[in-house]
Amino acid sequence: MPAAAARIPQLERLNATPGTRVVFYDPTGSQHGLHTYPWKWAPTHLKTRRQLTALGLRPGGQTPVAQILWRKGGRVAYLYDVTRALPKRKPTGKQLAALDKATRARLAKRSAS
Repeated sequence: MPAAAARIPQLERLNATPGTRVVFYDPTGSQHGLHTYPWKWAPTHLKTRRQLTALGLRPGGQTPVAQILWRKGGRVAYLYDVTRALPKRKPTGKQLAALDKATRARLAKRSAS
């Protein structure tokens, strides 16, 4: 079983109970195309882009390995495997200078309006 196809015992028990079904729980990806977990039930080794950024990481070219669906399927958050993530790149001095120049130009344009 791939790392992203982690099954969650509590959700498995709920799905096995007659008359109940956990919405958006598809650890195999057969129903939604990607391994799918309900809100706040994703395995700990899967993180969103923002969570990777907070850890100082980036997806590094990998495609999403799973997703979280909520609000009747109207919202989606793609998940990436932390073990395949790469460290965030550090901007060069020239890149930082260009960003500073663009910020100053934007602020000057805003104050002139």
